[in-house]
Amino acid sequence: MNNEALRKRLIQLRESHDLSQSEVARRIGMDNSSLSRIESGDRKVSAEEVSKFASLYGVTTDYLLGNLNTPEWASPKDVVDLKQYLDDPEAQDAFNFEGKPLTDTEKEKLQIAITQIFWDRLKQIKKK
Repeated sequence: MNNEALRKRLIQLRESHDLSQSEVARRIGMDNSSLSRIESGDRKVSAEEVSKFASLYGVTTDYLLGNLNTPEWASPKDVVDLKQYLDDPEAQDAFNFEGKPLTDTEKEKLQIAITQIFWDRLKQIKKK
């Protein structure tokens, strides 16, 4: 995801949570001018800041960065629903192969597959 798309997503999330720039900046420990520069595209976001934004808005860093191919039509609530499932340790540990736990790489691949199925299903529901 390019910086422009991340910038737009941060603005959309802030507005959907009815927060001002100064309130978001305060909550993540950033000065207001830095947040203003991020949202205007004049400043890049550090990895630590991406993590803070994700925590504040209750979304994954992958959602913010576009790593899960989140559809444009997905609402923040949709992303939180998916995040809750993907973050559930019991859901992750429920999968095994021949009684053996999946490797970290296999779990990552499974998360990608589950995510795609989630978005496909949600798209069908929203069409109705």
